[in-house]
Amino acid sequence: MASGSHQLNAGHIVGGEFSYACRGYLNNDTLSGIKVYDIRLNMYRDNIGPGADFDGADGLNRGTGPNDRVSLGGHMTVFRGRSIFIREQVLQLGPIRPVDVNLGNPCADPNVPADQQIAVYEFTLELPESAESYTLAYQRCCRNGAILNLSQPEIIGSTYFIEITPEAQTRCNASPRFNIDPPIAICAGFEFQLDLGATDEQGDSLAYKLCDPVVGGGNVNGPTGMDGGAIDGVAPRPESAPPYGIANWAGFNFDTQNQLGRNSELSLDELTGLLAGVPARQGTYSLAVCIEEWSRDETPILLSETKREFQLVVALCGTAVTADLVETELDAQGRFYIQQCGLGENTIFNESTDERFIDRYDWIVNGPEGRITGRGRDFSYSIEEVGEYTGMMILNRTSFAANCRDTAEFLLGVFPGIEPDFEFEDIACEDQPINFTNESTTESDNFITGYSWDFRDSTALVTTTDATHQFTFPGTYPVRLVATDNNLCKDSIDIDVPFFPIPKTVIVPPDGSFGCLPLVKKFPNLSSPISEEYDFEWRFGDGGTSDELSPTYAYDTEGIYDVYLKITSPLGCSVDTTLLEFVDVRQSPMADFFWTPERPTRLAPDFQVFDASQNSLGKKYWVSNANGDRLFATPNASFPYTLRDTSSIFITQVVSHPSGCTDTIVKSLRLAGASTFYVPNAFTPNGDGLNDIFFPKGELNEITEYRFRVWNRWGELVFSTSDPEQGWNGQFREIDSPGGAYLWDAEFLDPLGLEQRFKGGVVLIR
Repeated sequence: MASGSHQLNAGHIVGGEFSYACRGYLNNDTLSGIKVYDIRLNMYRDNIGPGADFDGADGLNRGTGPNDRVSLGGHMTVFRGRSIFIREQVLQLGPIRPVDVNLGNPCADPNVPADQQIAVYEFTLELPESAESYTLAYQRCCRNGAILNLSQPEIIGSTYFIEITPEAQTRCNASPRFNIDPPIAICAGFEFQLDLGATDEQGDSLAYKLCDPVVGGGNVNGPTGMDGGAIDGVAPRPESAPPYGIANWAGFNFDTQNQLGRNSELSLDELTGLLAGVPARQGTYSLAVCIEEWSRDETPILLSETKREFQLVVALCGTAVTADLVETELDAQGRFYIQQCGLGENTIFNESTDERFIDRYDWIVNGPEGRITGRGRDFSYSIEEVGEYTGMMILNRTSFAANCRDTAEFLLGVFPGIEPDFEFEDIACEDQPINFTNESTTESDNFITGYSWDFRDSTALVTTTDATHQFTFPGTYPVRLVATDNNLCKDSIDIDVPFFPIPKTVIVPPDGSFGCLPLVKKFPNLSSPISEEYDFEWRFGDGGTSDELSPTYAYDTEGIYDVYLKITSPLGCSVDTTLLEFVDVRQSPMADFFWTPERPTRLAPDFQVFDASQNSLGKKYWVSNANGDRLFATPNASFPYTLRDTSSIFITQVVSHPSGCTDTIVKSLRLAGASTFYVPNAFTPNGDGLNDIFFPKGELNEITEYRFRVWNRWGELVFSTSDPEQGWNGQFREIDSPGGAYLWDAEFLDPLGLEQRFKGGVVLIR
């Protein structure tokens, strides 16, 4: 048994039921008198609280705290008659799964504080035929202390049992089995219907009834306290023998037929097992339902009674569906008022919510044309007669639940229509105002009371009958005319009005200067009004063309060029011009220079700069540092220079051409490192700190890919390194090498990237 610090009470167990099925005689031997039964025990557990796991979940405590879950080994007891103990059956825990939340109401929000699991225990019993009933019992304490309809639920336990009657034994009966899991939550104030029906594989008659929860087991405050094995303990072992007492209802407000309280509606169909009602109060309740299994003999015999107990949470839920239509106003009777102007197709748009819970729409409209019906979410119908139509839109008309149903009543007023229309003046390609002539009409005795012109160019609305308007920018404008009549009906028409005038003058401003090869020149087209919708034909005088509004063009040959431009509007009108001697392209020099030696070093920092420019007449140089400070300047074509330090310098050359064109180039330069290399011919590795290490010496800071090796007289490699700072200490495999001659070689890339190789000999002196 678990220690007293753990919660062994079964407040976690919230329901369960037994079922059985007789297989037949043991080994098909009728003389044995023993029949085999498949037993199934379904147990339901509250998965929210801190109570214990299902029996047999792991057989071990999960912790040492007072709220840690624990699990006992599962067991139940078999009795014959009223008191004869037959056997104790060990229960092996089968699959565990969550219980689905079924609110019994198709429009209730399932977000309720309920979470249960179901565990299935299945086993086989071999029982001799008896003139007495067998009772299978499972007992645990205690119940959920939050239960409202039972008296002191926290100190009373539960007994889940089933009786195999003598008649059931004789007939090798199978008890009915519930079709679905029990409900775990419903909504306060909402109608519900829950199927608690069962199936009997032998086709016996089933009768359903509400019954009383059954008690069993003791509690932590009883005589034996946490002793799980005592009859009055939290987990009796063995269970107590029948008969079993029933739980006390919590006051006069609750009883067998009023398990949710007298203010609630609750009924169980005795033929189908349909549980229905309307719970009045939020809370947690314990319910019990029984199924009587009767034979279909001429005189029916009661074969079995199956009891299911379950915990039911009644939660607060919101209204799920609301009927709503798109309307302009509500009339005096609170109906949606919808106006239709003009005969023909009409659509009433539906804004009802929540669509997740709406399965059906019913439209009923009565008016001059009789009754019109529809079943879509929106209502569309061709109205052919002026007048008033009354109607309603019903949500979930056939649903049993009132919260699933809602109705929107409306009044549809159908009035004569308006036919707005207008014409506009064709101004062709002229940049001038356009005259608009109103030609709107009505369908009947209604008359137009006002107009509104929207020219769709961000200008103010115009309310005159006719209008004149000047557009500023080219384009096609969907001009809209809105007409309003005496019934407050409105209608509109949009007509595309093209405005593509041709510019009176082609304007391409000159820049007044020449250009140097290669010349990339922009041609800004300032002609107005124009847009990208116009066609443009440019000819640049050297054979090149463009169709862009304001192109950029590159000239690669010197000369003076005329430029031609033609502008054509989308309406076909055009204007053109030739810009004489508009572009002056002149020959350019090309700056360039070089120096030798190509990479001056710290050992040889002097170099000479030589001109390599082309088509140049005059030239000048200046030398600057990284800060832009000028260090030297000269007009000579070539000049000598000496690098003073390792920082970068920048040499700028500017050259000119007789045409007046110039060119500039800038190149950078810095000192390259230099290397010196020599190797001692002897060393004395005696530990005196003088000449103990053999390695090359010199300026080796900027060399790369360095390798230095030493061999003994027998050709063995005794030392190798790629680090110029590392040398040989005279040892081979951590043993002092003998005195004598040794060979060495070295190779590396110098600062100029040139490969250098050296070899020689050294004497090790001991």
